[in-house]
Amino acid sequence: MANAITGLYIEHIGEIRRFLARRLSCVEAAAELAHEVFIRYMVSQPQSPVQNPRAFLFRIAGNIAIDHIRANPQKPWQSVDIADCTELVSDYPEPERFAIARQQLDQLRRAIEALPPKCREIFIRHKFDGLPQAELAREYAVTVNAIEKHLVRALVHLRLNVALA
Repeated sequence: MANAITGLYIEHIGEIRRFLARRLSCVEAAAELAHEVFIRYMVSQPQSPVQNPRAFLFRIAGNIAIDHIRANPQKPWQSVDIADCTELVSDYPEPERFAIARQQLDQLRRAIEALPPKCREIFIRHKFDGLPQAELAREYAVTVNAIEKHLVRALVHLRLNVALA
């Protein structure tokens, strides 16, 4: 799966960024959110293989763009004279940063996949799907305390197995 994700990332990251930049009118936000698209793709893999991974990526990107727009209402545009911008430094990350981010993403994916199945499922549904602990407890017919134990176990495991810069 790692090679498949890496291939999808390399093949589609540019067009996902451009798609998000058009939707958000902000290259910086698009660059940040493009990585989120691949994270959500990795953790939301259904039981059956995705027929069209590119379309699925764009569906995720569209949903992320909508969430971002809702969370960050548009601010009025400010006009800046181009002469005032001559000494601005680009905030765009250097290529090494992208390589490090890819390695960290792969490390995180492997750590999540290494969790016991039920613990992994509860962690993903809580952290990525946003389901509250009480709802998960009802679905799994366990106590909220049991759900909390799964989440703590997952977070401890990730803390020990993922070295983020």
